[in-house]
Amino acid sequence: MAMAAASHVGLTTYQPSKILSARVSRTSRRCISSSGPGVVRCDGATTSPPRLPRSPKEQVAQAAEAVRRATADGKELVSIEFNLPLIGATDLDDWPGGVRQQYQAIAPMVGELLKNIGTDDKADVRQRIIEDADAVVVLSTEGAQAMVFPTAETLPELKNIAGKGKKSGPLALVNSQIRTNNDGSNLISDLGIGPWKKKNEEFLAQFEQVYWLSEQRIQGETVRLLKSYQQPWQLFVLTEMTADAMPECVQTFETRPTYQELEKLLMSREGSVAAMSIYDRVVREATFNATSVSQKPNNIDMDQD
Repeated sequence: MAMAAASHVGLTTYQPSKILSARVSRTSRRCISSSGPGVVRCDGATTSPPRLPRSPKEQVAQAAEAVRRATADGKELVSIEFNLPLIGATDLDDWPGGVRQQYQAIAPMVGELLKNIGTDDKADVRQRIIEDADAVVVLSTEGAQAMVFPTAETLPELKNIAGKGKKSGPLALVNSQIRTNNDGSNLISDLGIGPWKKKNEEFLAQFEQVYWLSEQRIQGETVRLLKSYQQPWQLFVLTEMTADAMPECVQTFETRPTYQELEKLLMSREGSVAAMSIYDRVVREATFNATSVSQKPNNIDMDQD
């Protein structure tokens, strides 16, 4: 596959990151199906709920383990959501360069993920731009490929990649931009209406959500949701997180919780920021906004070598 030039849209050719250069050990790469239904054993790895990752490198390692467990169960179509490290943030905008700037942050993570789940971790990572304006890019290496930032408009290309001529090995959707109204957050689904919507939903349902890490700010609380294959959704509150203290999981869910469910839970926690009066929360939020610009964001590397 030829490397596509993309300088005119701000996308550069994929370059591996030194920060993400560490590989998962060879022993942890071997996953075999167990005789028990739905049980997978990964040599040298654990299937207990993962801790909250402190860096992009740890996110990649956790996602790679999740993909291997899924593929050991015969699931090669997978979906992944990464929490992106901030690059080039300003006081007014975390991503002044928009989605193309976000691609510069996510490409090294996806590249290292593919090297870890593919068949040759020394093989080159190739990129093919599908839609330059929305930074929809297919990254591939030996035995693994991923579409980054897929949109509804690029569904035909995704269906083609996942169709009868699909290459062996996992195919990942990474940080999908396709909006649905399944949770009521959007009035109109990106997937169309009637039979077209149904067919698109059935197609996307084939992609197993194997890894998810996202951050939200709800009623003055900074929270993260973490999901790994065969494990429950975990909620972490980062409001008081420091470099020396890691937050603990405060709640688990069998299905992805909605914003309303998280808001209700946070406001019910005695002594929490979300349970404060509106006045106290506004004062605290103003202080947070005034000081946050001079502090390192929560999602940068905290364990760089």
